[in-house]
Amino acid sequence: MTKKSPILVLFTIIFILAGSLTPVYAAALAVKARAAILLDAKTGQVLYNKNMDARNAPASTTKIMTAILAIESGRLNEPVKISISAAATRGSSMNLYPGQIISLHELLTGLLMRSGNDAAVAIAQHLAGTVDAFVVLMNKKAVELGANNTHFSNPHGLSAPGHYSSAHDLAILARYALSIPKFAEIVSTKETQIEWLDQRGREKDVNLRNTNKLLWMLDEADGIKTGTTGEAGPCLVSSATRGNQKLIAVVLNDHSRWYDSMQLLKYGFDNYDYYDFKNQGETLATLPVQNGLVDSVDAIVDSPASLTVAAADYPKITVEVDLPETLTAPIYQGQKIGEIVFFLDNKAIKTVDLTAASDIGERTLLKTFFYHLNQTFRLLSVWGIL
Repeated sequence: MTKKSPILVLFTIIFILAGSLTPVYAAALAVKARAAILLDAKTGQVLYNKNMDARNAPASTTKIMTAILAIESGRLNEPVKISISAAATRGSSMNLYPGQIISLHELLTGLLMRSGNDAAVAIAQHLAGTVDAFVVLMNKKAVELGANNTHFSNPHGLSAPGHYSSAHDLAILARYALSIPKFAEIVSTKETQIEWLDQRGREKDVNLRNTNKLLWMLDEADGIKTGTTGEAGPCLVSSATRGNQKLIAVVLNDHSRWYDSMQLLKYGFDNYDYYDFKNQGETLATLPVQNGLVDSVDAIVDSPASLTVAAADYPKITVEVDLPETLTAPIYQGQKIGEIVFFLDNKAIKTVDLTAASDIGERTLLKTFFYHLNQTFRLLSVWGIL
């Protein structure tokens, strides 16, 4: 990178550090949960936490991961034959019966809305052959998503040795899951009907009502998953959307889970705003390139340049976009060529990289010859000559 001559673009915005909680009104929250978190779904910033990294039994919130794997399998239209062991799974149930044929999509709906443990086992067996093999996939995905205080022993959440998660990890999984349209659609649905063949082979529609009462209690609520066992106590992973802001709340072992979840979500909406500066993948500028086979390269925003912000910090924030006037080849796709820096009281608090959108080879006589030769062949191919 050549010597920088910064291009400064100043914007007044608001900011609160991810994972911190400075406003005094947070002290007024009296969340009864053993562990809890409030997370901004778009930025990943933690707006409230109570023992968020402590390991706890997650109960049926486990099914968030089961649903992720089911959807990402790309096999939702496949018919599934229900095994004896799946139908016999204890706890909350879709009332599946051995030998029943039902689509994976219908099982997914029953998993998330009715919290069917039988559906969880059926999904696991269909996708991985055995429950144990499916659990391996669950734990692998948890590691990929950064859920470092999570380990699954089954696909439904019934208490078992080595089966645990944390409020923070469940928020991470929920944030990822909500980025999947099919998941977001199902968990926001209050009631629906699925196709069903009874044991006499007769077709009928079965009504499913979502176990998440928050969908009726809070206008902005749009998910996600309940859970209750003797060990875990009442649990809830919830989400809500107001305007362009989306929040995720998790409460574990909380006998006031409905009230506490509403309290957390309303607190987030009332005291924070989402500011979208630039989207990931957006072109921020085009820079000239010296001594390159191509004369310019786009500067791409490497990750979301956005913040969840507290009103008290509004006048204290500036943003600096720092880019050189020119670049010199060679340049590699993904190479850092600049950055967006957020400042609070002139102190840098967040940085987002700007990267090169493409490779730019260095101009030499031989490379220039082959570059133009390749461009000629491409043009002739387009014209149908080659």
